[in-house]
Amino acid sequence: MKKFLSVALSAALAVSMMAACGSGNSGETAAQTSGGAAAESGSEVQDSQGSDASVTESGDASSDSSTDASAGSAAASGEAVTIGVIQYTQHASLDEAYEGFKAGLEEAGYVEGENLTLDFQNASGDTSTAQTICDNFKNSGVDLVLAIATPAAQSAANTFSDGSVPVVFTAVTDAVEAQLVESNEAPGKNVTGTLDMPVIADQIQVIRDILPDAKTLGILYTSSEANSEIQAQEAQEAAEALGFEVTVQTASNTNEIQQTMTSVVGSVDAVYIPSDNGFASAMGTVNQIAVDNQLPVFCAVEAMIQEGGIATTAINYFDLGKQTAAQAVRILGGESASEVAVETQQDCGLVVNKTFAESVGVTIPDAILDEAVTVY
Repeated sequence: MKKFLSVALSAALAVSMMAACGSGNSGETAAQTSGGAAAESGSEVQDSQGSDASVTESGDASSDSSTDASAGSAAASGEAVTIGVIQYTQHASLDEAYEGFKAGLEEAGYVEGENLTLDFQNASGDTSTAQTICDNFKNSGVDLVLAIATPAAQSAANTFSDGSVPVVFTAVTDAVEAQLVESNEAPGKNVTGTLDMPVIADQIQVIRDILPDAKTLGILYTSSEANSEIQAQEAQEAAEALGFEVTVQTASNTNEIQQTMTSVVGSVDAVYIPSDNGFASAMGTVNQIAVDNQLPVFCAVEAMIQEGGIATTAINYFDLGKQTAAQAVRILGGESASEVAVETQQDCGLVVNKTFAESVGVTIPDAILDEAVTVY
């Protein structure tokens, strides 16, 4: 299924990405995929370029999201703080966001075991467990809550709706739609954080550029995740605008992902999966079905591409976590979460998994590889 891409199309993609995602380069990654499987942390990545993510506050770039003098006052005073961390489920993107959060806190002077206690809890993809975790945080008297992913953020916002403890979130697609904040510019509640909503039209354009002759596109997601539904709707509109005939299939939980993947085999030319916690945690299954059936898969998130996708324009979740830490530091320094604007990451770059592409019969043209900031 060897496909060729014109330099003109590649240039158009580059312009689109720069306009929507910023012109910065991605952070250097070290990983390599073998046979489409998830890469080990010590493996090597080709064609990486270094950079830092920009911050957009309510659509405007801002350099004040990193620590300022007042924001660091609590750490400077040596006052110990306890942060309750609830992660909805375990997969690479959410893990990276948490690692970035810890790194950002340490840079600001909050060192775990000295003046910082992190009570990390994983809800294992269960909303009732998430609510129990948040109730426990309230009973234990944490100073701040970090909620990673939309369902975790909803549980935290519900538990602390009285405003008694500030909540910061990350890896949330649409905070307004999820009823976490009144607006991104002015949250209006004791809740704020960072969004991971990608520029989905650019991601669908990547599919069209790599598979110019593809006619049908399957969009798969977990129906219980509101953030995934939002992305899927936008993806369908973008795909239809590019001439794809779209088939949408959903899984109600991770146990149905194998069946959902299998259901589109033979009926679509390619698959797109948004930033979906359920599918992200089951990329091994997605990978195997794709390879066995020579089905090209494209995903919204770099970690998913690394484990079994061809390409995407991706957000860096480690940097997103650091942005969230900067917000937390401001709040711990005395600012009200209700007045700290929700932020998104401005910089993103083209990420390609050449090894996985070849395993499903797709050859990535050199023009695309030259535009990529990371190649696995």
